[in-house]
Amino acid sequence: MQLVSLSIERANQLLREITFKDGLNLILDKPTVPGQQSGNNVGKTTAIRLIDFCLGSDGDEIWQDSEFRGSVNQDVFDLLHGTPAVFITLTISDKFRGIHSFRRSFKVKAQKGTGLLYIDDVPQDSITAYRDEVKNILFGTKAKKPSMRQLAPKFVRSSSAVMSKTLKFLGSFGKEVEYEAVHLFLFGFFNVGVLEERAALSSRRSVVARDLLGATRQRKEGEIEQLLLHLRREIDEAQASIQLRGEVPEIAAAANSVSEIRARASDVGSALGRIEGEIASISLAIASLKHDYNNIDYVAVKSIYSEAGKYHEKLQHDWEDLSNFVANLRGRKERFLQQQLDELNEKAAIAHQDLARLQVEEEGLVTALRQTRAFEIALEARADLHEKLKQVGGLEESLSAIQSLRASLEHIDSKLNATRETVEEGKAQLTQRVSLFNEFFSSLSKDLYGEQYLLTFDESKNGSIVFSLTSVGANVGAGKKVSQTAAFDIAYIKFLHAARINFPTFVCHDGVEAIHGNQLSELLTTANGLDGQLVLAAIRDKLPGISETFLEENTILELAQDDKLFRL
Repeated sequence: MQLVSLSIERANQLLREITFKDGLNLILDKPTVPGQQSGNNVGKTTAIRLIDFCLGSDGDEIWQDSEFRGSVNQDVFDLLHGTPAVFITLTISDKFRGIHSFRRSFKVKAQKGTGLLYIDDVPQDSITAYRDEVKNILFGTKAKKPSMRQLAPKFVRSSSAVMSKTLKFLGSFGKEVEYEAVHLFLFGFFNVGVLEERAALSSRRSVVARDLLGATRQRKEGEIEQLLLHLRREIDEAQASIQLRGEVPEIAAAANSVSEIRARASDVGSALGRIEGEIASISLAIASLKHDYNNIDYVAVKSIYSEAGKYHEKLQHDWEDLSNFVANLRGRKERFLQQQLDELNEKAAIAHQDLARLQVEEEGLVTALRQTRAFEIALEARADLHEKLKQVGGLEESLSAIQSLRASLEHIDSKLNATRETVEEGKAQLTQRVSLFNEFFSSLSKDLYGEQYLLTFDESKNGSIVFSLTSVGANVGAGKKVSQTAAFDIAYIKFLHAARINFPTFVCHDGVEAIHGNQLSELLTTANGLDGQLVLAAIRDKLPGISETFLEENTILELAQDDKLFRL
């Protein structure tokens, strides 16, 4: 997988197009007159960061200084976020996966999201979907770990800080488990999901083991089982006793008497309920009757009656006769209802007396019963049974929790053993692949810098596989760290071919000026014969001792103060 081209477009106008070639690809400043013009700040590093942008970066470093976050190149920012939108397109090629294009625009001011995203001219719904598909094309997988953004700094080292960190290119925030996933993946251990599973299982096992320890601290599993057998035997014996079966003569006789009293009280209570219902109904009827008669306007009725007598001769009775008749009828009805009400109240009073008497009888029987020794024994037996049942419930719950935790622990251990076998098989292959890589790495570092470097790995105290670099020499200075990184990345490309791993065989570097002149010359010569690509952004003046012919043959882009990357 190699780079083909990088283009910058706006409003269908091509602002810049960079075509990549095999081997060394230099991005330099144009030759200048010393002391008159500078090759700085013309867009060399930005070109590399645009490659990273097409691989899914946020793009902030394109207009913002990586060391001074408040320092913004306003002209570049306004161009990229203005209208019409600026599109960046990276084209790549692979003999097995074919040619693909990654095309992005920057977010226009006041626009939500991350700008427009296309892969092979197909719109992508989100930056996450875009990154997943980029990873799938470059590495042949959409697995979540490691992410595309965790892998990208290995192939696009767009700052001196990343150049000085050969293995720890995720920065100070990279975790041990994240580096484990990245490094194992880069060296062909593709089942990195098992590493995530192992870490999660280990964490879960610690929690379950702690809970199991707490659950068995007071009583062990075997102890609980024996206690349950003992208690259940005692419960069976207790439930078979005459005290709990109600077979003690004194208690049985008193209980029967109490039951009879309660039955009579229930009948009386039911009858009282019916009586009180009738009392309420009759009381309402009397009140309604009084209300209806009290609201009659007798003067108005008398006037209407007298007036009607003028036209109807059959109205023989005078008003007084009629009024007396109505009053008499009302009185008889009211007296009848009141008589019924009095009778019902008398019945209710008798029922209340009966209930009170039955209650006294019941309380007397119960009080007398409670004072007997037989009753005390029965109560003690029932309380003892209740306590045993309570103990059994608690012990059964504890035993169930212990057994559940132990089963969980066994299940976790089983899965951990499976992941351990997978990792051990992978480590055997990993050892061979790291050894293959070291053939190129040690040889290249010795030829270039006279210092042999080796890649090693071991298991940390946390159980993670940790990669590290070792050298025969003393402490590695800044220049040597950059040299180490350059040798590592070139060796890695050679390793990919030898191991037949179809990953990107390009790498982009910035900040190589710290490498000694002779070493840098050897590095460029080696890179030029590489079956892959080294894209290098550098200041021309920092490449002493390298012929102009060599530079011209391998330069893919020249920039100047009057011809910057975005032509601003």
